[in-house]
Amino acid sequence: MRVTHVMLSGGFGGAERYFVDLCNALARRGHGVQAICQRGSAAHERLIGAPGIALTPIRVMGAWDPLARRAIGRALTAFRPQLVHAHLARGAWLGGQAAHRLGLPVMTKLHNYVKLKYYRHVDWFNVTTASQRDYLHGKGIDPGRIRVIPNFSSLPPATTRPAGRPALNWLSYGRLVHKKGFDRLLQAFSVLRETHPGARLCIGGDGEEGGRLRALARELGLADHVTFPGWISDVPDALDRADVFVLPSRDEPFGIVVLEAMARGVPIVSTRTQGPVEILDDATAWLCRVAAAGDLALAMQRAAASAGERDLRAERALARYRDVYHEDAVLPALMDLYRQITETGADSAPP
Repeated sequence: MRVTHVMLSGGFGGAERYFVDLCNALARRGHGVQAICQRGSAAHERLIGAPGIALTPIRVMGAWDPLARRAIGRALTAFRPQLVHAHLARGAWLGGQAAHRLGLPVMTKLHNYVKLKYYRHVDWFNVTTASQRDYLHGKGIDPGRIRVIPNFSSLPPATTRPAGRPALNWLSYGRLVHKKGFDRLLQAFSVLRETHPGARLCIGGDGEEGGRLRALARELGLADHVTFPGWISDVPDALDRADVFVLPSRDEPFGIVVLEAMARGVPIVSTRTQGPVEILDDATAWLCRVAAAGDLALAMQRAAASAGERDLRAERALARYRDVYHEDAVLPALMDLYRQITETGADSAPP
């Protein structure tokens, strides 16, 4: 199958990671893949030289940019895909317009609870959770055009991991922005260190709140116990060195980082945000209230209290990852949707 993916953002959060992983996974399976992305973006840089991918970087000034829309149209005409898979609002808006002018069906992968004005040219919706499906139903989208297919990770499932590891090295990573809740994690970690003074925390990533988070770590007396290494280039290595992974988000529609921790057999503490509560439960992780540093600290203390319980929950989470969230489990469902879309075409899309 020949598929064009359109991702026009410049950052590198979960949506961009999914775009890169999916392009690579489809190419490995022998499908024709075109990746249209913002020139110089993090996604562009990660796909340079990727085998089997027709990488097409373009310049995009904004969602209003007619030159970008025309560039996408020229790229589609040259590649001749069977369908266009758009990511995020700008990709759905500009990619959708260009595709429909050529009579190509368009699907989008929702990574959040979106404003549908940018999705008027989308025929099919792939959502990652039942919550997102219900959101689209409430906005009047034909349920026949919605498919729930979760995100996936290509990280190989861990085969061995030493049992009984102490809870000394704590890891979290993502965009350093307010909704990710890293301020609450620092507050909770300062409480944890009262009972576990040897604990250390690594917060990977970058973003607008980086300076404020470093200042907060100093205010809490954590400067010597918390590191901010920037974006983590080798995620499997970072996870394999971690004893516990923490997701402290205030808002998390899915959470690919959770899948990565599951894949490497790392025990998980997470807030009860939209995505994690559909992926995890009390048998596979320690869950706590959103934006509540005290409750997060309590969950971290409970996780730190028993190496045996950490091993047990991590083992269950790893089994769930293999069965439900590894690319070998998810890609067949996505290919079934692709086939349905190409057989149905754009002409039967709802108004």
